[in-house]
Amino acid sequence: MHDFGIRSGFIFLHLLNCLLPILWLVLSITALFMLKKRSLGETATALWAILICVLPILGAVAFWVVSPNGQEQEGAG
Repeated sequence: MHDFGIRSGFIFLHLLNCLLPILWLVLSITALFMLKKRSLGETATALWAILICVLPILGAVAFWVVSPNGQEQEGAG
């Protein structure tokens, strides 16, 4: 590939550049569908939807880490 002036680092960065928007869309759409199934209040649902859509990847990951379900979860201690 060096004959054409294309290096493996360029290919890796180009592939990463193409995969990140796809990853963002998949994570965001999945998180929004999961949010729709949760029984949260209207304000909480709207805030989560804004957070998921505005912060690429981080908003969807934060949704899964926090895992809001509308009910209090019992702690271990």
